[in-house]
Amino acid sequence: MKVALIIIYNHQYNKNIDIIEKIYKDRFSDIYHLVPFYNGEKGNVIPVYESSYYFQGYVSQGLHRFFREEYTHYFFIGDDLLLNPEINENSYHDIFKLGLNTSFIPNFITLHDFRLWHARIGDAFKWNIKERGVEAQNMLPDYEMALDKFSKFGLTIKPFNFLQVVKLTTDSCLSLLWKRDFGAIYKRCLFFCKYLSNKVHGKPHTPLYPMVAACSDIFILSAKSIKDFCFYSGVFATTKLFVEIALPTSVVLSSEEIVTKNDLGLQGKAWQCSQKMEEYNTWLKGEIWSKEDHQKIEKCEHSLPKLLAEFPSNYLYLHPVKLSKWKTEK
Repeated sequence: MKVALIIIYNHQYNKNIDIIEKIYKDRFSDIYHLVPFYNGEKGNVIPVYESSYYFQGYVSQGLHRFFREEYTHYFFIGDDLLLNPEINENSYHDIFKLGLNTSFIPNFITLHDFRLWHARIGDAFKWNIKERGVEAQNMLPDYEMALDKFSKFGLTIKPFNFLQVVKLTTDSCLSLLWKRDFGAIYKRCLFFCKYLSNKVHGKPHTPLYPMVAACSDIFILSAKSIKDFCFYSGVFATTKLFVEIALPTSVVLSSEEIVTKNDLGLQGKAWQCSQKMEEYNTWLKGEIWSKEDHQKIEKCEHSLPKLLAEFPSNYLYLHPVKLSKWKTEK
């Protein structure tokens, strides 16, 4: 097994490059950084040119720079995600239960079951591969082939329900009214009317293509899936499908085998970054950092070396860890 660790930066945080190198240099021999609009001289930093809303396109653009025939896996993490110190190039495949043809993503979220994240549900429904200026038709597996892939991994595609669409429409319109974006309000109302029309005529209100959502700040791709993944994720980036739908959908379409955190002994831990997290926390099954978690972190006095030394042994990762707010020296 030979792996490349690839760090994804949503924004140009060049100061984090050396900090991250220091964290992982003794754990991974081959490290790359995907940094938007990077114009420096570090040979392992790959400049990418894409919106952070579609950072799956970073991976597609960087493929020609980080691809090596000897790699069996490509290990991607966000620059604000901190891996358990036990994870390294020799242990990763055992910890994540990876075979040569296995990929990893933390979880899958079926959109028809999801009661939050209404804007993303809207993104899924309104997405159309016929984006102006992009000739991407027939670049993805056809609908039935995609459904077969989804079925292989136990994923179902069902129509959105009425409450999802109502919540999407009302929340969006209230927000857009504040911004005086009447054109967008008109489109949301059309969305709602289309749902009602489909309901009256007995038509399912589903996306034009099978899709699934997932947290996408950590994922591992097998060598066998990396090229297909980059092709599909590039199509989704240029046609403007939000990353946390496009990326997991691309993983499903490109992979032979997939493991998630449900298959592992360790869990991830995500920071509570909003006051409106109770329902979100339920969805993540307790992964949001609790008050007790915050108290443990406070004992580290925002010292990165101390956090790494006292890293919770049962967590795969901590996320987000904003490196600019942590002291990097003992």
